[in-house]
Amino acid sequence: MSEMNKLLQEELEKISFSEIAMKNPSADAVTMDLNLYDGRNTQFGYADIVWKSDRPEIVSPSGFVMCPPSEQTVTLTATFTYQDKSDLRGEKIFQVTVLPSADSNTTPKLDTNKIRIFVAGDSTACNYPHVGRNNRFPQTGWGQVFSEIFNDEIIVVNCARSGRSSKSFLTEENYIFICDNIQKGDYLFIQFAHNDCKTEDLHRYTSPNDNSYQESIYKFINTARNVGAYPVLCTSITRNLPLDTTLVPYGNALKEICRTENIPLIDLYELTHSLLNTGIQNFYMHLEPRDKRFIHNPEFIHSQYYENGSTDNTHLNINGAYAIAKMVSEELKKLNHPLAEYLI
Repeated sequence: MSEMNKLLQEELEKISFSEIAMKNPSADAVTMDLNLYDGRNTQFGYADIVWKSDRPEIVSPSGFVMCPPSEQTVTLTATFTYQDKSDLRGEKIFQVTVLPSADSNTTPKLDTNKIRIFVAGDSTACNYPHVGRNNRFPQTGWGQVFSEIFNDEIIVVNCARSGRSSKSFLTEENYIFICDNIQKGDYLFIQFAHNDCKTEDLHRYTSPNDNSYQESIYKFINTARNVGAYPVLCTSITRNLPLDTTLVPYGNALKEICRTENIPLIDLYELTHSLLNTGIQNFYMHLEPRDKRFIHNPEFIHSQYYENGSTDNTHLNINGAYAIAKMVSEELKKLNHPLAEYLI
């Protein structure tokens, strides 16, 4: 092991369970919603994190816990890698005890008595940790707060993951999890493009011009339709760059698919891009050091962004995430969509 890898491993050993848990401060009593974050600042820079579980039927790759009928011990392994340091990697292993929930089923599966909305998407929709040392508050994906616009007859299973494109997502465990669990009457919300347009990365790159983007999107559509579930397509939120048109061809491709296949479209790109320079720029991760807008949250002092701030034009802060979720709810009403019945 190289000296840098040794130093990284020493740093990882100091990470506590509270840094990955959303509503579970103790690794000995997990009952719901682990938040397995997919990135973290370290002394070597920003690391990408890939999670594995030895009990995927209990803990999904996106951190959703299917409470079992009896107490179970689960091993979670986090692998840290760096895009610009290919030889640097480290692992951190957590042992957690998952307890039965008071309202859990008798089998370790998602509640089949409620309508489930699965979200497949990228970093603009995924979950971020808001508690513990080195957390990511106020960075928030709209899928992270999506459940809060619905009543308790709906379960939102946010499988979105940072850095994924419509192509790369199809090769990973989150997609397998959706395939294994989605059923008749469920919904699949699909939002990709930010990483599809990265021409330098063939693992992620797709293009509407050669139909590779459309081919990936159709795989998600068929995943839902093949079991009697309903797809909903969402164009990507705009970047906070008024002159940037990179995402436009991807949005146009989605619109054509929706027209052809009679699938509901939530045009988040148009909704957000039309509001640039009218206040919506405050929804992005443009933060001042010790930003006063978020100082009310006591966990902000432990955030990666507390001292250094941020100048991110792609990702949402918590205010932006709630705003996008609200936009989706308003569009569902305009579409007279069946899910509108369950909006709060």
